Amino acid sequence: MKKLYLLLLISVIGASAMSQNAYWQQEVHYTIDVSLNDTEHSLEGFLKLRYINHSPDTLHFIWFHLWPNAFKNDRTAFTEQTLQNGKTDFYFSPREKRGYINRLDFRVANNTLKTEDDQQYIDIIKVYLPAPLLPGQETEITTPFHVQLPANFSRGGHTGHSYQVTQWYPKPAVYDRLGWHPMPYLDQGEFYGEFGSFDVRITVPDKYVVAATGELQDEAEKRWLVERASFVPPAPAPKKKGFAAKPVAHKPASTAKGKGQKAKGKTADGRRQPANRKKANGNNEFPTSRDGLIGGGYKTPPSENWQTGGRPFKTLQYKQDNVHDFAWFADSNFVVKQDTIQLSSGRVVQAMSFYYSANSEAWKKSVQYIKDAVHYRSNLIGEYPYNVVSAVEAKMGFEGGMEYPTITSLSPGMDSKELDMTIEHEVGHNWFMGILGSNERDHPWMDEGVNTYFDDRYKAIKYPGADYPKWIANRLPANLNELAIDGIAKLKKDQPVETIAADFTFVNYFIMVYMKTGILLKHLENAMGTQRFDSCMQAYYKQWQFKHPYPTDFKQSFTVGDGKAVNNFFDSLGKKGAVTTMAHPKKIKPVWLFSLKKYDSVNYINIMPSIGYNVYDHFMIGLVLHNYSFPAHNLQYFLAPMYATGSKELVGLGRVGYTWRQPNSLFDKIDLSVSGAHFSTLDGTDSNTNKITAGFYKVAPALRFTFAKKEPRSSIEKWLEWRTFLIWENNFKYVLARDDNYYPTKGKTTRRYLNQVAFNVADYRVLYPYDVQLQVQQGDGFYRASATGNYYFNYASSGGLQMRVFAAKFGYIGEKTAAKQFSTYSYQPKLTAVRGNEDYTYSNYFIGRNENTGLASQQIMMRDGGLHLRTDLFQGLQGRSDNWVASMNLATTLPKGLLPLHLPVKIFMDAGTYADAWKKDAPTSRFLYVAGLQVTVLKDLLNIYAPILYSKEFKDNLKTVPEENTFFKKVSFSIDIHRFNIHKATDNKIPF
Repeated sequence: MKKLYLLLLISVIGASAMSQNAYWQQEVHYTIDVSLNDTEHSLEGFLKLRYINHSPDTLHFIWFHLWPNAFKNDRTAFTEQTLQNGKTDFYFSPREKRGYINRLDFRVANNTLKTEDDQQYIDIIKVYLPAPLLPGQETEITTPFHVQLPANFSRGGHTGHSYQVTQWYPKPAVYDRLGWHPMPYLDQGEFYGEFGSFDVRITVPDKYVVAATGELQDEAEKRWLVERASFVPPAPAPKKKGFAAKPVAHKPASTAKGKGQKAKGKTADGRRQPANRKKANGNNEFPTSRDGLIGGGYKTPPSENWQTGGRPFKTLQYKQDNVHDFAWFADSNFVVKQDTIQLSSGRVVQAMSFYYSANSEAWKKSVQYIKDAVHYRSNLIGEYPYNVVSAVEAKMGFEGGMEYPTITSLSPGMDSKELDMTIEHEVGHNWFMGILGSNERDHPWMDEGVNTYFDDRYKAIKYPGADYPKWIANRLPANLNELAIDGIAKLKKDQPVETIAADFTFVNYFIMVYMKTGILLKHLENAMGTQRFDSCMQAYYKQWQFKHPYPTDFKQSFTVGDGKAVNNFFDSLGKKGAVTTMAHPKKIKPVWLFSLKKYDSVNYINIMPSIGYNVYDHFMIGLVLHNYSFPAHNLQYFLAPMYATGSKELVGLGRVGYTWRQPNSLFDKIDLSVSGAHFSTLDGTDSNTNKITAGFYKVAPALRFTFAKKEPRSSIEKWLEWRTFLIWENNFKYVLARDDNYYPTKGKTTRRYLNQVAFNVADYRVLYPYDVQLQVQQGDGFYRASATGNYYFNYASSGGLQMRVFAAKFGYIGEKTAAKQFSTYSYQPKLTAVRGNEDYTYSNYFIGRNENTGLASQQIMMRDGGLHLRTDLFQGLQGRSDNWVASMNLATTLPKGLLPLHLPVKIFMDAGTYADAWKKDAPTSRFLYVAGLQVTVLKDLLNIYAPILYSKEFKDNLKTVPEENTFFKKVSFSIDIHRFNIHKATDNKIPF
């Protein structure tokens, strides 16, 4: 008996295991009626969803995606991600440009269903079923819905009266062998949908051209599109692009007069006459609809010839089986082009393109590009199973394209080759997204990466030549994608290919998901052989079409022989690292300008010309020798010796450093470096009429520890640095000559040092970025501690307010003496701007460090209090202190449209105080201030300041020097090359 029970138990467990391991997927069938209100830019729809439970589980609820709600406010997952990726357009968008979905009423058999909002995401909702849905059972859920289409910030919405209707209807989340997959809408990271069928009826104003997923069922509309495709408009008038979008006065269609007689403006079948058969406003331009639906909308769309407010509408029906999404596009200016594709099996597919300008040379060839893509993929992977394929030119929120079943959207402005490659890629997604419906959010490589691999093969066949001029191509490796991957891997900033889409950094999403997957698949092809690889891919396609394959399913399809090749491929997916093996040691080779040709085996010494200028050395000409490259070397150096035509000396600068990169530890990297410089800072003529110069030599060793980030997408950077400045200076001494005049002669060389420790924390986010630096310096007989904070407050329209705060404490080491006060004078913090002779570390570039007249004398440096004034005009009013100073600097952009031209003009205001101003007999008021206009160019690297308002002390001082009290004499400027930051320059898109 016990044995019998044991056998029964084994049988039950075995049957259960088999049922659990057997593949299954849910099935959904959509019937949707939707109408477009092109006045309100909204949709009124009604959804009927037949949901079939093929799972072995009983379902009590269904998760639904309400993705239009991603555009409802600035607290959605979409908003957060776009900010992290450096975009603020949606965050600062006005309410009228945002979107949402509402008026939902989920029902089964007219019984309202209980719903529950997701705790974290407003674009996900849980809909409870009225009764448990058992395995094998089905249910029918209905709901009306209203969608306010947003301006197109991402994949869908509207741009004016051009509509890109994507991710627009209530859509059930996928329930598969791993459970439910509810997911918020994201810009970086795509989708996962259940397969089924769509029967969609779209009502739009009559003049709109509609492009949609699936097959159009309306024969009259098909004929209209054919006629429109054959229409060739005249060339546009000068200074116009494409077809003008002018309002058209629509009138009610006339009533038919009698049997067999056409109504005016209608075709024989009673439909409105196509727009291309008659002129609008006296020309041949395609009319653009501007009137909208009247009234509050409706749940059930009207019949085809329904009119409201004297305006005609049409209702178009589209059907498609075996797809998991539906998208449609509407624009009255679309040019239509179409042809047929005959596949190897003999089956015929309709190819269509919809675009804006009939004069676009690239889009004239778009249908041929579609045909090439479909033939290429069908022959190499498996036959295209649908009866239609379309490409639409759409003004989306990004450059490139976006795929949907049987249809793809592409951004404007591409040349022929770019359009061809983009169409091939996006049409190719019908295979790797449309037909093989993998979970793109969790495994984006299965879609984008595999697709890129076939892009590379297509490009090699169709465009085998170089993309660059010959002199550049000769300096580049054969595969630039490998260079990008190896470069970011060397910096230890790469991520494994098998990473969730939302967890990738902005750069890695493209480099790892697209490029690296493509190259790893090429390695797999090489290891297996092309014929066997293609055979496995075809088997994978045949087995998993219209299903949801996971990485394990891909691996199983490619496991042949001992499986070593595919095992290596999957090992690589889960690891970081380069795709090219670097030679050790490498050959050293000098090269003019640059070369990346054999970066894996050659270390190049790059040689390029250098030029510089200051008023003492005059023009400086020389060479730069460096090994800064990509991928970066651990040991990096540059040397820039130059001959100075003025001082007749060899001057220049250089640096050598070594970097240890240690990801996943306390420090991201450790940099040990030493830099040096030698330039002239004075010139003069001695008593023998010989020109002489004086200058400085600087050597600065440094050690910087950059702390590791908590997660790769973080925009926060922290570092701690020690640096010592060793400086030798030779200055003039003046001697009395026989003519009773003093002449300069070269004096003794003096030596000084400065130790500096700094801690910096910065968040380079695009919204409200900030940085704070704490710094302690110590020199001979003194110390100086300072804190500098910068914060940028973005304005909603454009621009923003830059705020800087500064505080410093100065003190003496040992007894305070008059000699110490004098020797530490240039180190003492002050409120007004710093001049060249006060740049005590020689860290900034000055045209003339010691000039008192001319343009060079008007250069300042942003340090200390930062009041933007020519300090040589206010020698006794600089707010200098050997105790403490504090200040605030504000600079705001001007409101957009205030000036007739977009000029980089700001308003600045600086204010500060210092210790002596609080004494009983203070030399100035407690607070000093200045305000005026600032012109900023070259990403803040060059700034010009024009003071307008001053403290009383400054005004009174200027009255004593009337020759300096002119507008242009008071103007100052700063050259801030030393403040260049790659994070700020790229909106943190290149965070390394």
